[in-house]
Order: sequence, then structure tokens, then C-alpha cells
Amino acid sequence: MSYCETQDLAIGYGTPLLRDIALQAERGKVLALIGPNGAGKSTLLKTLAGQLAAQGGAVLLDGQTLTAYTPHARARKLALMLPHTARTELATCFDVTAAGRYPYTGRLGILSDADRRAVYEALTLVQAEALADRDFTKISDGQRQRVLLARAVCQQPEILLLDEPTSFLDVKGKAELMGILQTLAHEKNVAIIVTLHELELAQKLADAVVCVAPQGVSGVLTPQEAFARENICQLFDLTAVQYAALFDEADAKPKPKFEHYIRSGQKLLRCGYTTGTCAALGAAGAARLLLTGRAPETVGLRTPKGIVVEVAPRFCRLCSETTAECAIIKDGGDDVDATTGLPVIAAVTLLPDAPRTVTIDGGAGVGRVTKPGLDQPVGAAAINHVPRQMITEALLKEAETAGYSGGFAVVIRIEGGEDAAKRTFNPHLGVVGGLSVLGTSGIVEPMSQQALLDSLQLEIHQAALQSRRLILAPGNYGLDYLAAHYPELREIPIVKISNFIGEALDMAAAEQFGEVLLVGHVGKLVKLAGGIMNTHSKQADCRTELFCAHAALCGADTVTCRALMDAATTDACLDILDAAGLKIAVMASLLQAVQLHLDRRAAGAFTVGAVLFSNQSGPLGQTTQAKTLLQSWKGNGHGTFCGGRPRRTGSHHPARCGPAASGGLHHLRGQPGQPGPAGAGQGRLHDL
Repeated sequence: MSYCETQDLAIGYGTPLLRDIALQAERGKVLALIGPNGAGKSTLLKTLAGQLAAQGGAVLLDGQTLTAYTPHARARKLALMLPHTARTELATCFDVTAAGRYPYTGRLGILSDADRRAVYEALTLVQAEALADRDFTKISDGQRQRVLLARAVCQQPEILLLDEPTSFLDVKGKAELMGILQTLAHEKNVAIIVTLHELELAQKLADAVVCVAPQGVSGVLTPQEAFARENICQLFDLTAVQYAALFDEADAKPKPKFEHYIRSGQKLLRCGYTTGTCAALGAAGAARLLLTGRAPETVGLRTPKGIVVEVAPRFCRLCSETTAECAIIKDGGDDVDATTGLPVIAAVTLLPDAPRTVTIDGGAGVGRVTKPGLDQPVGAAAINHVPRQMITEALLKEAETAGYSGGFAVVIRIEGGEDAAKRTFNPHLGVVGGLSVLGTSGIVEPMSQQALLDSLQLEIHQAALQSRRLILAPGNYGLDYLAAHYPELREIPIVKISNFIGEALDMAAAEQFGEVLLVGHVGKLVKLAGGIMNTHSKQADCRTELFCAHAALCGADTVTCRALMDAATTDACLDILDAAGLKIAVMASLLQAVQLHLDRRAAGAFTVGAVLFSNQSGPLGQTTQAKTLLQSWKGNGHGTFCGGRPRRTGSHHPARCGPAASGGLHHLRGQPGQPGPAGAGQGRLHDL
């Protein structure tokens, strides 16, 4: 008998996305939802959970419509686990898991002994009991998934809905999760509905399957029906060749795995290879097929880093007598990114009448350069010079081996590249329509921040082409605050720098900016008062200590200092200081320290200041140099230009230029008079 079912259900956001959905989930069984990205699986799951209102029809839970339940009654029946959760601050994994007991604890949220036992039992079930006292923000993504599952389990639901629960889990974690879900379903009689992308895992886990596609939602299928070749090909729009390459292991040729490792602490991490290496390998494979008549089982090359990469092509085939194409799957190793798993395809055409000439262009999925300052000129395919050199060398080597004296024309394309590029910095940097083919070493080293820093360097370099003035904002809060409070500065380039404040200041010095303004939330920028220039919590988190120290300098008593040390957030610190009548004095002291450390980092290369705010309290103040910069920028125009890069002088500072042209890396969001973050209407406390 079905425990959860739908009747003529329509789902969507205002306008129905999918209609006429009829599914049933039974207690003691696992129902898997499968289908392509963007088809509506998560929307369906959220509608079943009551997070989204149905656009038509009804969801029945244990014989009653979902809307008939009060929130607490529904929470005792149903739990939903999403792959991401709101960021917590200073909460242990026990605290996060214990949030699942809210349907049982009453208004005060006090845990009973039975509640605590339920929390520990849930953590034990998901094999996360050792994490109970750990800070939830300081564990790995895979561990967070376990804790979030424990939170759902300790609700003791009769039906459990999970959206992509295998996200961030390694192979062992996925196997353990499958065992946990089977235990919940088959031993504890829980009805489970789960969305999964890993079809092999779904096939092993599911007792029943519903296929979700843009064209509609299937009825409840058996696993044999759902995972039949014809159904999977139709559902995911796969060709027979693509299906065979993905699922027919008996027909697949052995595929050597790239095995090169680096050590990170006590772990060995597998390296991968860049899209540039894939492009060069694909070009070599296609050329070999054209020149020898035989498709290579493997292709290899020595990367600029000196490491040899040898892999099996996904396919290598003739398109005509003079053109062939070869696909190499991008392997990021343990540093998985938006490009990992995408086929990089090189189409090579012989040019017999163009001796040793190699022309290279980009096709579908490879972006085009639209802004100056990048590796390639405006209008060119975003294939950087090192990959171009690798492709050329690979082709000339194949020509020499085969005794061919002509040239080659190469077009690189990346299947899925246009969609993947939307999850990268490319559109912001001026690469549109697809991905960049990158790589200076040919090798991807996992767990590296270098790619982020390279993107940041490029943005700051592009800003230097426009102006000698620069605004740095750690994140979107800063951009929103600028739009609300300083719309007149919209012409000055703004670069979003994440936690890399020190590195961004160093890059600004290298690009010879003359004036830099840092605008950010107090939760990050208060750390600058302690000289901390990477504000990520894993580097340092001494916010309350800094508030306490400066409060003590301003005359705070022991009770106030203890309250500050025990505060959970910077906004809580501000409330404590406000109650003690010390908020203005302490912020003045902190801003003075922030200015001191900014000046030390800039080392005279440029003038720098900072503006701090809180979403809750609004403006908190500006350093002395920030006040000077803002008065100057408002008084005599905004950015300044020399028609390109600032002119170099004998000092650190570029020569002054003429009035600014419009534009910047970030356009300020909002318009004059529009509301900003909470507290945006309050006046500044002080200008230091």
C-alpha cells in the first residue's frame, strides 16, 4: 500500500514545469528519481516535501493531503535532506543533528535524555558519531553529508526524501550510504524517495524508479524497465555509441588510468590533466588515424611539467578522407571541477599544400575572448598559448613519424562546455560561449588554490587596463553595500576577492594601482585588525578575541569581555558593545588597527583604506584613508584612465590620467535610492 502518492500533480515556480504526475512510494522500499539535469527532479522532491506549493493536483501522505498537516505533524512524518544547508556558525555536528528533534522538543527546544539518545543513535547509524563535538563548518563536505543525513534520521520520519545525497562522497562513502538507506527502508520500514545521478548506484539501490524528463514524468517502473538500454538512451538522449561507452563494459577497451600522485599531509592525492592536454592528445589521435589508417588504442605525450600522460580515447573516427576527430575525457584527478568528465574533441583536417602549418580554432563549447588583457586577443578562441603549443608539437611529431610533410587545421570543441562555463569565472572575465582551454603545466594538481588565484590575478590585471583606482570586495554582501551606499562610484572597477585579501593587495601593488578601497562585512574584515590577510575560517577565526581585546582597551569590564568571548557571531558582539555603550569606541579602535595592517601590507605601493558594515547594524565606519579616498573620488570624478594600462613612472605609482570612461569588472547592483542590506538606511557611526 502506498504511503505517499500524487494525484494529477503539477509542479513548478509560478508556471507549471511538469504536469499529470502520478507516483507512489511504499514504506519499506526505495523509490529512485532519475533523469537529466534541469528536468525537475529537485522541484518534484521539494513539492512532495511541502517546501514548494503544488501548481495543481495534490500530494497525499498516509492517506491525507499534505496541506492538512500542521508543520510539526508533518515533520514527525516526513524529513527532507538537501545537498546543501545554510551556513552555521560555531555549531557542533551534534547541534546540527539535534535540529532534527524540533518536532518533539516543544517551543523551548530543550532536549530530553530521549532526544539526546536519538541524536547519538542517528549519528551512529550514519557512522558519524566521532564527529559529534566537531565544528560543523570545519569538517569535509562528505562528512557534512553524513551529519545532514543524521539530522533527517533523528526526526524519526516515516518517509525520508533525499536530494543527491551522494554529492561530495567518495566511493567508500557512497557504498556506506547505500547500506544505510537499505537499512532504513528494509529494516526500519521507512519509505525513501531519492534523486540520484549515478545510474549504477540507483540500479543497485532502488526497489522502484520514476523517470523525470522535460517531456514529462513516467509512472512507477521496475528497475529492469527503467534501466533498459532503450529507456536510458531516450531519457538522456544518448546515442548507441555513447551508451556503449558508458555502460557496456564488455565492449569497452581497457582504459588506462592516469596514475600520478602528490602528497598532502598524510594523504596521497591523484593528479589529473588539463583541458589543454586533452586537446593535444585528441589532436594526436585524430592525426594518427588520418596518417596511418588505424585508430589508436591509446595516445600519449609529455606535458610541459615533464610528466607523461597516456590515455585511451573515448572515440577516434574518420569524418571524411581528410578529416578525423578524437575525443579525450577530461580527468581532474582528485581536484574535480566543472570540466571533469567532459569530452574534449579535436577535429583535425589535413592540409597537404601547407607544409608544417598548424591552424587552431575553437568550436562548440569553447569560449571566445571578448575583453582585452587575456592570453589570446579579442575575437580568438579561448585556447591559451601553452595548449596551442602542445597541440602544434603533438601534430608535428605525428607528421614526422608518418613521413607527412603537409600541415593541419584543428578545431577543438568541448561537449557540454557551454553549460559548464556558466559555473566558472569565464563569463565575468570576458570569455563567452564556452570554456577556456587552459593549462601551463598540462597537469592538474589537486587541492590547489592556484586556479582561484590565477583568476583573481587576471581580474585585477583587467581592472588595471581601465583605472588606477580599484575597489575590492570579499563577496556579494560588499557588492550590495556599495550599490546601496556609493552608487556614484559605479565607474570604478570592482573585483570580488573572496578570502584572499593579502594576495589581492599584493596583486594590486604589482599592477601599480594608486588607490585601493576595501569594502566588506565586519565578520571578515575585523580579522584584519589582527593582521590576518586570509579570512577563511580554516586559516584563523579570532573575531571575538579581537572584539574582546579592543573592548578591554576601551575600558570594558570583565563581564562584558567574557560576554564577547562567548558570543557566537560578530553581530552578537556588536549588540553586547552597544548595550555597554562601547560600540563606537571599540569600532574606532578596531578600524585604526585595520588601517595599520593594511598600510603594512601595501608597504607604500598605494593608498589603501577600508569600509566596514554589518547586515544587521548597517554602516560601522571607515578608516582614515578610506575617508580620504571617498572624498577624493566623489569630488573629482571616479576612475581615471590613460586609454589603456596606467602609464609607468619611476615610483610605485602610475602617472595620473584623465577622466574615467564608463564600466568596470563589476557593475554595482542596484540604483540610487534602492534599498540595500539590512540597516542600509542608518547613518555612519564615525569616519576614522
